[in-house]
Amino acid sequence: MPTSALRQRLNAALLDFAWDEWAQMGVLATPGRRSPWAQDPEALLLLTLELARDDPRLFDEVLDWLGHNEPVVSTRRLRSLCEDCDDERLVSATLNWVAGRRGRQPPRPPAPGDRAPEPLFRGLSAPVRSADAAFLAHGLLRPEAIPSGKSRDPDLTLPINFAFRLRHLLGVSARAETVRFLLTSDVQSASVAAVASSGGYAKRNVQEALRGLHAAGAVSVIAVGAERRYRTDRAVWAHLLGSDASDLPIHRDWPQLLGALRRMLRWLARPELARFSEYLLASQARDLLDEIHPRLAQAGVVTAASRGGDTGWKDLVETVERTLVALDPGNATVERSADFEVYADATRHHRWRLNATNGRIVATSSESYASRASAKVAAERLRSNPDSYEYVIDVDEAGNYRWRASAADGQNIAASGESFASRHDAERAARGARDLAASAAGP
Repeated sequence: MPTSALRQRLNAALLDFAWDEWAQMGVLATPGRRSPWAQDPEALLLLTLELARDDPRLFDEVLDWLGHNEPVVSTRRLRSLCEDCDDERLVSATLNWVAGRRGRQPPRPPAPGDRAPEPLFRGLSAPVRSADAAFLAHGLLRPEAIPSGKSRDPDLTLPINFAFRLRHLLGVSARAETVRFLLTSDVQSASVAAVASSGGYAKRNVQEALRGLHAAGAVSVIAVGAERRYRTDRAVWAHLLGSDASDLPIHRDWPQLLGALRRMLRWLARPELARFSEYLLASQARDLLDEIHPRLAQAGVVTAASRGGDTGWKDLVETVERTLVALDPGNATVERSADFEVYADATRHHRWRLNATNGRIVATSSESYASRASAKVAAERLRSNPDSYEYVIDVDEAGNYRWRASAADGQNIAASGESFASRHDAERAARGARDLAASAAGP
C-alpha cells in the first residue's frame, strides 16, 4: 500500500469517527452509531484539531461547540495533554479564539517571528481575504471563524458524555477524571500512577483527589505489597447516578490511543515519504512503531509483530488497521458466556477451543488428541474445574503477552487464543477465560 493510500485510509476512518463522536456530544450532525464508551473531551479535541485541518467544516463546528461548552472543558488539562509545538500552537490559537468570542481578554500571543503564517487548512489554494486574528497571532492563516450557534449541550444520558456528567457533579477537576477511571475501567483497584496516566493529570493532582475522595468515603484503599491501591463501589455510584452498575460506560485509554493516532497522522503527512526507498521507508516505519508501541499497549492495542528485514512498512499498515478496530463500537461488547467446540485440525487430530458468544476464540487446547472423545474429556476437565490450574503469563518474540493454563504436574492444558499488548491485559484475559470456562456449555 502506498504511503498516500494509507494516509487517506487513516484520515477517512478518523474523520468518520470524529464526526460520530462529536455528533453525540452536541455538534450539529447526525451520528451514524451510538458509542458505548465514556469519551475524553480533551483528548478527542486534540486529535480533532489536527485531523480537521483536512476538513474545515468539522474544525468550525467543533470551534462552535467549544465556544458553547467551554465551562465543562478543562483548558488546563487540554494544555497538559499537548505533546509538541504543533499541539501547543493549535490549542493556543483555538483558546485564543474562544476567549475573544466569550468576551474575555485573549491570552497574550507569542512575539511575531519572521516566518510567513502557515495555512491552517491543507489543500486549500484560495487566497484568504479576511484572516482570523486569533489564529494569525499564532502563525496560522485561515478565514475569519464565525460561530454558527448551532451546537447544543451534551446529552448527559448518553454513555459517551459520562465525563460531562461527572464534571457537573464533581467539578471540572482531577477528581472527576479519577472517578471516571475507577467507575469505567475493568480493573478492581488502581494505583495513583495508573489513574494519572489515563486521567491526564499529574500524579500529585490525582493523589490529592484520591485523598479527598477517600476522606469523603467515596473510595477505599487497599495494600498490594508496598503499594497503595484505590477502588470504589460501582453499585453505589450507579445508584447515585440512577442506573445499574452493568450499565456504566466502557473505558478506553483515550489519551494514549488518540495520541498515538495523532502521531501516525503527522508522520504520514510528511511529503518526503513518497521519495523514500522501500528500505528507508521500512526503517522509518519501524522507528515509528517502536515509538508508539508503549502507548498502544497501554490502550490495549497489540502492534504488529516485527518480522525483521524490510517488513516495517507492512507492520505499520497492519498496526493502523488494528488500531482502527479499537474505535469500532462493535468490538466493545463484553463477553459473558461461551461454549466448548471440538474440531479436527490439519493433521486430522482433534483439538478443542473455547468460543465466546461473538465467535471470538478465547482459549485453545495446548496439544492435539488422537480421538474426538479424548479432546472432549480434556475440555471437560477444564470446564468442570478451571480453578485447579495455574495460569502463567509468557512473553513471545514480538514482545506481546500470552497466557497458558498448567496442571500440577507441569503439563500445559490450555493457551490463550490471541496475544495481548500488556501483562495486565493477559492476566485479565486469563481470569476472564477461567470464568467463561466454568459457565460454558460442554463440548
